[in-house]
Formats: sequence, structure tokens, C-alpha cells
Amino acid sequence: MMIEQALHSKRLELIRQHINDENYLHAAIQRLALVLSNELMEISTKGGRNEQRKRRK
Repeated sequence: MMIEQALHSKRLELIRQHINDENYLHAAIQRLALVLSNELMEISTKGGRNEQRKRRK
């Protein structure tokens, strides 16, 4: 248990360091924005195709 607690403590400290690092946060926000944009584009593309199929019928 003590080793597990030590690992969790180290992980938490690393997370705290990342949160306080402005460059890390900026990069993380950029990654999230990219993933969300890609997901939204995929949804809108699929939705557009589905709408075209419905109109043809």
C-alpha cells in the first residue's frame, strides 16, 4: 500500500506541475480544440451525407 500511495503522490505532484505550467496548459487546450473540431467535422460530414440520402428517397 505504501508504494501505491507514493506512486499516487508522485503522479499528483506531476499533475500539479503540469497545471501550473502555462505552456503545457496551452498545448493541452490546443489538443482538445483539435480533437473536438475533428469530431464535429466528422459529425457534420456524416450528417450531411445522411441528409442527402433522405432527400433522394
